[in-house]
Amino acid sequence: MNQTPPTAPDTGIAGGLAFVVLWSTGYIAAAAALHGSGPFTLAVVRFGGSALLIGLWLLLRRAAPASSRALAHAAIAGVLLQAGFFGFTYAGLRAGVPAAAAGLITGLMPLTTAAGAALLLGESLHRNAVLGLGLGLAGVLFVVLPDLRATGPLLGYLSMGAALLSLSLGTLYQKRHASALDPRLALVVQLTASLCVLLPFAWRLEHLALQLQPQVIAGIAWVILVNSCSGLLLYLWLLRHGAAGRVASLFYLVPPVTAVFAALVLHARFGWHDAAGFTLAAAGVWLGQRRA
Repeated sequence: MNQTPPTAPDTGIAGGLAFVVLWSTGYIAAAAALHGSGPFTLAVVRFGGSALLIGLWLLLRRAAPASSRALAHAAIAGVLLQAGFFGFTYAGLRAGVPAAAAGLITGLMPLTTAAGAALLLGESLHRNAVLGLGLGLAGVLFVVLPDLRATGPLLGYLSMGAALLSLSLGTLYQKRHASALDPRLALVVQLTASLCVLLPFAWRLEHLALQLQPQVIAGIAWVILVNSCSGLLLYLWLLRHGAAGRVASLFYLVPPVTAVFAALVLHARFGWHDAAGFTLAAAGVWLGQRRA
């Protein structure tokens, strides 16, 4: 049986907070990059650039050998965590979903993952998780319903729902089957598998077209260097060292942090209606992480 190395509580909390900040900035950077790129093209560029950089690191400092079975598990987890999540997220952003709303929807990940663990793995779903999920969904609906009533991007929000589902399933699969690998090796395998899955869509639907404007270049550089190479390595490291629960418990911070970044960088609106919805959702995720 694989043993996950213990992580000091302070290290796990600090790592979780750092991950929340890095994760939240990804929605802002992607929104900027999508001004000159299709969603699948952006995902392919992200995967390719990140895999190249992490691969060079592996050449300089090799990882422990891994079995073909472990590598296959990493590839499957990667298709869910990378191709599914980022492909659908970028498609949703491109369809008009605001960056803050995208962060709000995917910020429900701890709750949907707990529900998935109960349905698929037979784990118990405590009462607080059910109440938290209800609060979280109410908060999301409070924010997005005005957009939908005003001929909003329904397809974009459906895409964000698919991104949330993919992220939750990928997290469950990663924790169950693929958390023993060196995080760098696991990430390279995930990125390569995801690149192979989305490249045909980027080629056929978008012709891999990029408009290299300054904000597009900055957005692409950010999602590669900060989100993929730093944020996801940190996430995989936390999963491997048994600190995933600390990350999940801090996920309620993702929506408000993303909203603050969106207001500061993208000058996005954030009125009382949005504040009420974000508060409901954050309270739901916080409540869902507390044991009765």
